[in-house]
Amino acid sequence: MRNDEQHESISDCKGLRKKKTDPPVALVCAIFAAATASSTVKMFSQGKTLAGVMGILIFAALATPIFRILRRAYRRACAHRIAGVLLPLTEESLTFERLGTVLSSSNALEQLQSLIGKGYLQNLRIDSENRTVGLYIPEGALVQWVCASCGAKNRARRGGPMRCKYCDQPRGQ
Repeated sequence: MRNDEQHESISDCKGLRKKKTDPPVALVCAIFAAATASSTVKMFSQGKTLAGVMGILIFAALATPIFRILRRAYRRACAHRIAGVLLPLTEESLTFERLGTVLSSSNALEQLQSLIGKGYLQNLRIDSENRTVGLYIPEGALVQWVCASCGAKNRARRGGPMRCKYCDQPRGQ
């Protein structure tokens, strides 16, 4: 199973999808925004206040798509990072405190809520009453086995590293 396919179990396609038009749109908007900023400064220096104000409005209109593209890329990267951290876990739920520890962030819960709300993450359920985050694990995603070395029962995600959590021996040895 490819790494991108594994992330789809937690991360939504919105979190993985890149728009092909983003780089060209951002480039064109940046070029026109730079020209508009230059013209706006010139208009204000010549005393043409109304033209300068119009230049500011046009600059804002051209900067908005760039800001949105960068924000979407940042959210995609955050969703991908969170999915990559949560994917190897075999627990069905995490406490808010453990979530902060696993994600190495003090605002992990707020970030998770935001990404779920915007559609960048799926298969996660936040239970505020019990202060837990439930991880949906599809059937067949986990493999259970008994370690040949120490006899301990183990559980890991299919396609992931299969080592005994007690003696650290790989599966089958």
